[in-house]
Amino acid sequence: MTGFLTLALLLLAVAGCLAETEYEAAIREKRFADYMLPMEDGVELWTRIVLPRGASFDDATANITTVIDRSPYGYDGIEALANLYLVKGLASAGQDMRGTKKSGGNFTIWHSDAVDGQITIDWIASQEWSSGSVLSFGASADGLASYTLLDTHPEALDAQFIIFSSSQGYPIIYPGGAYRESLATNWMEKTVYPDTEAQRCISEIFDNEQPNPWWEPLNMSSAHDDYKVVEWPSLHWSGWYDIFLTGQLIAYDGYKNHAADGNDDDTKIFIDPLGHCQEGATSFPQHTIQGRSALPILMSYELYLSTVTGLPFGNATEHFLPYREKIKDVTFYVMGSTDDGASGNYWTTLDTFPDYTPTRFSLNSDFSLSTSESPSSVPVSFQHDPADPVPSLGGSNLFIPCGPYDQSPNLDRSDVLTYTTEPLNSPMAITGPLMATLKVTSDAIDTDFYAKLIDIYPTGEHKLIQEGAVRMRNTIFREMEEGVEYEVDLNLWNTSYVFSSGHEVGVIITSSNYPRFSNNQNNGRVMSDPDQNVDPIIATNTILPGSFVELPLVELRDLPRCRVIEEINDKYEDLGEVAVELANRQARNLMEKL
Repeated sequence: MTGFLTLALLLLAVAGCLAETEYEAAIREKRFADYMLPMEDGVELWTRIVLPRGASFDDATANITTVIDRSPYGYDGIEALANLYLVKGLASAGQDMRGTKKSGGNFTIWHSDAVDGQITIDWIASQEWSSGSVLSFGASADGLASYTLLDTHPEALDAQFIIFSSSQGYPIIYPGGAYRESLATNWMEKTVYPDTEAQRCISEIFDNEQPNPWWEPLNMSSAHDDYKVVEWPSLHWSGWYDIFLTGQLIAYDGYKNHAADGNDDDTKIFIDPLGHCQEGATSFPQHTIQGRSALPILMSYELYLSTVTGLPFGNATEHFLPYREKIKDVTFYVMGSTDDGASGNYWTTLDTFPDYTPTRFSLNSDFSLSTSESPSSVPVSFQHDPADPVPSLGGSNLFIPCGPYDQSPNLDRSDVLTYTTEPLNSPMAITGPLMATLKVTSDAIDTDFYAKLIDIYPTGEHKLIQEGAVRMRNTIFREMEEGVEYEVDLNLWNTSYVFSSGHEVGVIITSSNYPRFSNNQNNGRVMSDPDQNVDPIIATNTILPGSFVELPLVELRDLPRCRVIEEINDKYEDLGEVAVELANRQARNLMEKL
């Protein structure tokens, strides 16, 4: 919650209206109206329209473009962020998604949002004060709803700004087939009311723990030509430690490379270190505003106003005009360690993500990590006891601690295998997808495997960079057989990181990561089985020779430092610090109310 309060107030800071928001003025001047908008099945959704200064609902000549945010969090949550564009003369529309807050119906886990969103956008475009143009805004869960609009592609939809979200459902909730318990279960229980509805939604997710057509409304796919309908400009804001990172990167690729002909120049992505993980800001103090930047906010005003003015992106607002030649389509933070003189920790901006060299690092039985496999490597076994799972420490989380946590507290466990390189003689940069291929056996009929990429400091800290999972029953789609070798691929998502000289690259292998992921009982029982936790099995799991991780090595010269982003952050830093202070205060007040 603190992260989005920070985001909201940073938006306000950049807009220059911290003293009195445009929304407060609109309420005072009664430039708003509330509706219960009927959907095609008769369910009514609570919707608030707010007009900018000087506009009225009965003015057929107003010609006003609207920014819409559809949300399960209510108008007091991030739904009201659309109001931050009132200052630019745009109207705002906030709508409670079905089954949440003031709207009727039941929450459908985003299965109805493509149609509900289309009906709402069409209705807004038909109002006499409307220009007929609607711009979509969505952060987190709201962004998931915005991405589903590709299924209905409303004619009036002219731009999308989507923050820390995903065009994918299954790879987010079940990465590698392993259930992200701390994320999905906690989100449903804290967001969907009453509790019986939350439990119904959780049960529905449990019923679909393997890939199947139920996930299709949440999984936009270039293979199915879902992105071919995109004919509008878009901006995608993600974070390396975000809970939705891989789904947003897939979305960017779809919008950029698989959209309607001629639309590729109108798609941009910005990746900060954090995403939802505001807690991780202390690890990235260099050239950031609490781990973030004001740039994507400037870009969002530019995006929306370019649709209104008809001017090309880079020419629509005076705030962005000075930077238009220096900011390219792909902008991200190159992370690094926190010790003095560390490599990395700066912003870069490129036409495309850099080319990389996929480089294998073998997991040798002497626990070395090397670019050549040891010829004497032998199988390494360990036991996974479901009664004593390995505790989660940081990572891409929402309701539990997140960010680059030190993994040292877990290293003495017998069920944690740690592989390390020799200390690096020079900085090593990686940017792109991280993969692991494990050759494994188990004496259980089902089990999990987890891989973590870590940066080992000379001081002994083992900082988490990224991690991946595989749940065997949802990967091989049958029971494991004792003595049979299986080869499985783990997606550790993506990163951009520079290992400093003197540091070591590390990989941790385990068979549990709780409560980030549900604890596999090794008994083969599915999530929907009420007895899934009955009769747990202690599994002996084995990592075989030939297992490796694959890292995307790049040259540092391919990640040039962009100092203009530092200039932008310096310009708004003081207001950003105020935003963070206010966000923390409001978050504390909210938690006290709860």
